Amino acid sequence: MTLLTVVVVLYGVLSARGYGRALALAGATPVGAAVVLGSVAVPTFYAAALGAAVGVALRFLQHVRSSAGDEVDRVPGVRPLVLLLVVSIVVTLVAPMLFNGLPVLPSGGGQLHLASGVLTKSNIAQIAYLSLSVCVVVYLARSRTGGAELVGTAAILATVLSLWAWSSRYGVPYPTGVFDNSPSFAFIDTLPGGRLRVRGIFSEPAGLAGSCLITIAYATSRVGLVTGVRRLGLVLVIAIALTLGSISTSATFFVAGALLAAVAVAVGASRFLLRRGTLSGVAVTTVCAVAIAALWALPRLTNFLGAVVEDKVGSSSFDDRSGVDDYAYKLTFDTFGFGVGLGSNRASSFAASLLSTVGVLGTLLFVAAVVVLLRDTWHLRAVRPVAWALTALLITKVISGPDLADSSGILWMSLGVLGRAALARSSLPVPRPTRA
Repeated sequence: MTLLTVVVVLYGVLSARGYGRALALAGATPVGAAVVLGSVAVPTFYAAALGAAVGVALRFLQHVRSSAGDEVDRVPGVRPLVLLLVVSIVVTLVAPMLFNGLPVLPSGGGQLHLASGVLTKSNIAQIAYLSLSVCVVVYLARSRTGGAELVGTAAILATVLSLWAWSSRYGVPYPTGVFDNSPSFAFIDTLPGGRLRVRGIFSEPAGLAGSCLITIAYATSRVGLVTGVRRLGLVLVIAIALTLGSISTSATFFVAGALLAAVAVAVGASRFLLRRGTLSGVAVTTVCAVAIAALWALPRLTNFLGAVVEDKVGSSSFDDRSGVDDYAYKLTFDTFGFGVGLGSNRASSFAASLLSTVGVLGTLLFVAAVVVLLRDTWHLRAVRPVAWALTALLITKVISGPDLADSSGILWMSLGVLGRAALARSSLPVPRPTRA
């Protein structure tokens, strides 16, 4: 993956379409390591993100040296992210002094104790990843090229590579251990009884399930914006993602999928009611047909989801995940909402992990950035697929995605693309009223 990452970075530097393509291609291998430094494996996305950081630094120097330095454009949602980075660094440095000896559960298993004046490799790595993530958002938001297709490239390519990995069971040649070579992840290929599970190029089936949901959310929203071969390709990708997610044996796919569908229904209903829209005859017929089908399908779907949840609740995996989440919330209370620092504790849920590491203030800053960008860009059809991909990602992470450092980069690329759209919207000239 080192050579592939170098090729991707060079392509991004030399391409007329901008460096965003390099970030998207690098994000398509979330559990691939571009380089291993001691016990730290650098994901391909964050290796490529170094180029974005250089671009941001050069742009900053250009503005400082130019007379227009005071007119630097302000990207909506970036201020909370920059403050999040500052708060995270402060919490990571100060928490060991305030809560010396407090037991924490970092990644990799086992229990450690905060020690005053001591920073672990995980602390340093997570601060570096968050710094690079913020640089990616700023870079993409101020880039002249690159839009929703960046997020689509990363999500769809990961799904296609996962299909390739799965097809290797049926004799299709596949480079095993190339796209999923990071030693930082624990790879789960079987159930406790030994039955094989489908994980694609991810470390576990839950990762594949989340990626498939992101692909479905993006492609479903995007399919109405394109025509011809592109539309056909998106329909095919949706079918592939549905298939892989269904056979992943991960409860995350079904639970998060049900939540995502509920959000989609609520958004659609609210848009219709608030705009007082009208329905055509075809639309009325479709709604009636769906309602009739729901009378038959919903009870079966409810029973199926209930069985999935019941099996998950009765498993040892659920006990382990619930235990680390409960401990993360306990750490939040024990530190009075201050947090223990990035990389010091790792829960199973994104919310629990975020609260226990960067505290209440850091969590609120992250939420503020997401809310501001979604609010300012939701009505823009061109980037709505990105908004849906981001929604699917956040729902999945709340269920089974604890890390703020997103090795797929979709979280940060989505915020960057939405920031670019919001910035372009705010820069449009306001038309002057004309006299009657």
